[in-house]
This record gives sequence, C-alpha cells and structure tokens, in this order.
Amino acid sequence: MQDDRKPGRAPRRGRPRSFDLDAATASALRALWTRGYEATTVEDLVRATGLAPSSLYAAFGSKHGVLEAALARYDRDREDLLAPLERGEAGLEDLRLFLASVRTSLTRPGAPGCFMVNTATEVAPRDERIAAHANRYRERVRDGIAAALTRAVALGEVAPAGAEEILGRARVVQAALFGVQVAARSGAAQEALATLAALESQVSRWAPSPAAGSGGDGRP
Repeated sequence: MQDDRKPGRAPRRGRPRSFDLDAATASALRALWTRGYEATTVEDLVRATGLAPSSLYAAFGSKHGVLEAALARYDRDREDLLAPLERGEAGLEDLRLFLASVRTSLTRPGAPGCFMVNTATEVAPRDERIAAHANRYRERVRDGIAAALTRAVALGEVAPAGAEEILGRARVVQAALFGVQVAARSGAAQEALATLAALESQVSRWAPSPAAGSGGDGRP
C-alpha cells in the first residue's frame, strides 16, 4: 500500500467484504488524528483497523484513500456540532454553545485538536483534493456562524447589520477558531484557551447594552 496515489488505481472488486467498512474508517480516523498523516504508516493503519494490508487496499486503494475516507467520516461526525449553528432557533446562544463545545474539546486530556484543521495545515498546501475538502469544511463553519449571527440580529440580540457585515464577523470567528486549533495542536494549550476566551468576550460585546434603545436616563 503506497502513500502516493497511482493513476487508475481503484479499490478492487471481488467477494463481499467480511468487515465493517465504517468501523474500519473510524479506527483509521483515530490513528490519523492522533499521529498525523505523514507520521502514520501503513502498518499503523493495519494495526488500528485490524485489517490485512490486502483488505486495506481493497477498501481504500491507497493511504491517501484512507485519508479521504477519514475526512469524509469526520465531516459527517461534525453534524451534531454544526447543525445547531446552521439550523438552530437561537442566535447568540447557539454561537456561545458552539464555542463552549470547542473549549470542552481543548481541555480533554491528550486532545488532538481538529482533524480537519490538522490535515489542512499538514497536507492541503500540496494536495488540491485535500485542500478542496478543507475549504468546504471551513466555509461550512463560516456559514454556520453567519447563520447564527443572522438569527441574533433578527431576535434583537445584536445590533442591525447587513449580510456583508455579518459574513465579515463570521470570518473573524472562524479564522480565530482555526488559529486556536493550530495552537492547541502545537502544544500551546494555554494560549489556545486564552485566545478562545478573548473570542468569547468579543462575541458577548456584540450584544446590545441594557441601555440600548433607552433615553439618556436609562428610561425606555
């Protein structure tokens, strides 16, 4: 099983698989997430999945194919995290809960950071297909944040703002979050948490003050 892709190579057809492909993908994801793509060997993937090398070939075609399958699985697993941003009923609270979930993930012992961000920084600069996948994920996070902020404006939780201003704020939050994940992955956990705290404070300041809409004496 080779690291780089070979033209025309595809998973082999034959007898039905006698293993759970989704479970194997989840195990490969954990291995790649912990070690990183370059540091994970084929032998590591064989041990993690419990598959013979021939079965790994048949299912994924190459080490790169394992990575693509793992990224697709990770993207799907983020649904519970991102759906409240994209389709929630609250505004700022949905965003606050999202940031709180990021904080929780950063404080878990041995937390490996965000698999998508890790792969984007390691592999995407030299791999167009992985870069495209990472870009789609980044855009999904950005658009989810923008959707929550749009609801916040509609609910009166944030001062009126146009679509471009909302999108700009969403870009700031998304970029800061990805920076937080990079810092955490590099071992700067305290810096990552401090940056996240600053971001949470900034989001809170977008809410109007209690005196907003009142006269100078605080009366409506």
